[in-house]
Amino acid sequence: MDAVKTRLAPESANAAAAPSAYETEYKVIHDQRRATIRSYNMWYGFGHAVAHGYFWLMLFLSLDLASKPLLIGAAFAGSMIVWFAFKAVMTIDRDVVSLYPRIIFLELSLGYNFYRDYLRSRPNGDTERSFIEKCEQLDAQSAAELWDQIHSQFRDKDFPCDRRIAGHFRRAAYFSIALFWIVIAAILAPIYLPLQ
Repeated sequence: MDAVKTRLAPESANAAAAPSAYETEYKVIHDQRRATIRSYNMWYGFGHAVAHGYFWLMLFLSLDLASKPLLIGAAFAGSMIVWFAFKAVMTIDRDVVSLYPRIIFLELSLGYNFYRDYLRSRPNGDTERSFIEKCEQLDAQSAAELWDQIHSQFRDKDFPCDRRIAGHFRRAAYFSIALFWIVIAAILAPIYLPLQ
């Protein structure tokens, strides 16, 4: 890592200004990363609120109207809204992952290791660890060359959602969907499977 920094130092007459610009960019890119994470959390919360609100409203309406199709439709629509919210989170998460090459480049240029250590320590994160180790061993004579090499090493599929955020989001989605259908089953079971 220090060797990379040494090679980058004489790149231009304005090299002294580069660390300051990189530090500013590093702060901005982490702000962008946090904003994107807040965005998918907001989408997920909003999606669940809409799904539950819609489900319970349609449930009570269907009971008032004694409409079985509306009852089943409420559970189906609620399930689809929850699944859409989950898929939206997975899609937005790719925007976070797309920031990784630039974050790693900035950390190597500045001598920081916060995010590199985070990615390296991910449970079962062999591909993340491999990417970081390859980037740390790159031999670049300039910042532009280092960036090109890091960018060429990056593979989006090496940072799968299931090792990042998908677990708790998926469990919450399954729980909500199961709740919808359990409620429907509890209402319809006595009609179709009488205890007598």
